[in-house]
Amino acid sequence: MTITADSWLRRISFPLLGLILLGGLTLRVWNLNFDRGIGSHPDERSTACFYAPTIALPASWAEFWDPQSSPLNPLWDRQRQEPRSFTYGHFPLYLGVAMGQLFAQLAPAAQLAGVPQSTVELMQRGKDSCDAIAVAGRLSIALLDTLTIFFLFLLGKDLFGRAAGLLAAAFYAFAVQAIQLSHFFAMDPASTTFTVLAVWGGTRMLQRRDLSVAFGTGAACGLAIASKFSALPVLGVPAVAALLAIGRAAQQSRQDGHTLDGRVAFAASVQLMVAWAAALSLFFVASPYAVLDWDTFSRAVLVEQGMMVRGVADLPFTRQYRNTQPYLYFIQQQLQWGLGWPLGVVALIGTLSAGWMALRTAGLALRGWIQGRRPGAAVQHWFDDTQLANWVIWSWVLPYFLITGAFLAKFNRYMSPLLPFVLLWGAGAIVLLWRQGARPGPAVLLRWGALGLGAVGLLGGIFWSFAYVNGVYHREHTWIQASRWIYATVPPGSVLLWELWDDPLPKSIPGEAGLDP
Repeated sequence: MTITADSWLRRISFPLLGLILLGGLTLRVWNLNFDRGIGSHPDERSTACFYAPTIALPASWAEFWDPQSSPLNPLWDRQRQEPRSFTYGHFPLYLGVAMGQLFAQLAPAAQLAGVPQSTVELMQRGKDSCDAIAVAGRLSIALLDTLTIFFLFLLGKDLFGRAAGLLAAAFYAFAVQAIQLSHFFAMDPASTTFTVLAVWGGTRMLQRRDLSVAFGTGAACGLAIASKFSALPVLGVPAVAALLAIGRAAQQSRQDGHTLDGRVAFAASVQLMVAWAAALSLFFVASPYAVLDWDTFSRAVLVEQGMMVRGVADLPFTRQYRNTQPYLYFIQQQLQWGLGWPLGVVALIGTLSAGWMALRTAGLALRGWIQGRRPGAAVQHWFDDTQLANWVIWSWVLPYFLITGAFLAKFNRYMSPLLPFVLLWGAGAIVLLWRQGARPGPAVLLRWGALGLGAVGLLGGIFWSFAYVNGVYHREHTWIQASRWIYATVPPGSVLLWELWDDPLPKSIPGEAGLDP
């Protein structure tokens, strides 16, 4: 029996995917406690030290429904009976707290298993200590981001085939920005996980008139928004999927000389309603006090956070972004730092190619509608599953980038929900280039181009991620290094100055007597 390339790839795809997931997880959990509890990320410090220790299950349903009494509400200070400016996602906060509780419960077993005593002691503090909660939250985020790798494989496999799915998963596994954010109790990677799942669900809504697919898509939308409210545009994904399904059915009916079957439009509309209902339901379940305490939530997230990102509020930590170019600054930062130039350029080429595909699909559809004639075979090609699924992806990427790219505050992590998709487009462009090279003649050179792009992206991503992990997580945090120098060099009683809103040095070095300011 002859083994074809496709059957060979099918046999090794899951072992390869397993290796990719293992590599991605390893990089994301490598030395998670790299800063030894000194709180090097201000947002994480706020979450782990100020909000998370106050979270607990309500004693009754009556307490749950009262946002000013419930210990599950991060938006309200029960001791002072006043609102708190919690601007992060409720769902990742709850996951981090639950992981800390699990740490404490597993600590005795870890001690019996011979786990180092310092780790056991950290686990024992998982319920209420800043440093332990931060590490528990980091582990939750790292696991979710590893799940993103898997969802990206599924999306890529459906759109471009197994090879593209594996390549996209590998690209994201070695994306430095994803690795960096997995080392902090930050909410962006959690939102990214469920956004990828929602977009994958939206592409499946094109293929199946199945209410379970619509429900899953909507549930993923709800969890993405519950992780970070800026994911709200993801609600457009099931809407665009439903409209495209109706449009394709109308085009097919027109080709056959019939009118659109009203049952198709009705089924797509029902799918959309189910998806949105599921999104609302899961958002409430995972982020209940965004609804029950809407006034506090909207003031913290929409008003205060909105003033910060737009530059209306003049805050020291956003002044660095004044006079930076909207959109272009984000792109430049991702190319240079978030992905590294080799992988970043591959992602950029793929994104431009996907943009051209989407524009051409829209142009052909518009021309056919204006001319009022049946589409020919050449035009029909642009209405296949891949082309329409590409538009489903753009229905998330384009609104999010247009909104977020215009912000004054341009923290790199704001682009995290887009990284899986630009990397998917990079992998898709490489696979499509390879397939075009299957034709006889000079076209075979396209295959060499595809191999070159794939090698540049993958090897560049591996090199940049290994260099980053080695440089950041294989040595003491620079704050600790600087603190050691100060303790050893600066005379006692000296006055040290620091900039407003900066973190003062020296830091207390955990577990080392005498190294304390």
